Amino acid sequence: MAIRYTFKAYERLKREQHIDTLFRTGKAFSISPVRFIYLAVPRSAGSSPVQAGFSVPKKKFRKSVDRHRIRRLMVESWRLNKHILYAALPTDKQLHLFLIYTGIEMPEIGPIQQSVISAIEKLSKQFAAPANA
Repeated sequence: MAIRYTFKAYERLKREQHIDTLFRTGKAFSISPVRFIYLAVPRSAGSSPVQAGFSVPKKKFRKSVDRHRIRRLMVESWRLNKHILYAALPTDKQLHLFLIYTGIEMPEIGPIQQSVISAIEKLSKQFAAPANA
């Protein structure tokens, strides 16, 4: 099967109830300049293996054009590398994931992409280990 580098609407974390649960009970780690919050939930039939959300704080970036640019960089990094995590997840689990930019300066794509790749590898190892044991 060919890898599809897309980020469709059903792959986005949008439901307020899911986001609220994620922030209350999810686990978090940071790989500078991005913070990752995740929660594994049972997967329903026909749903995406991972639903992801992205945020850039208004307090640090007052101009919306800056926030949108950083968010687009994070989405692009996720879109190009998510297939690594998709392959590692068990078929009965769905991952809710939220990426929050924590840096204070306007980034280039390089640091964000490295952070996202490192996080995907960390999550892949975490979810692949129980399946093999």
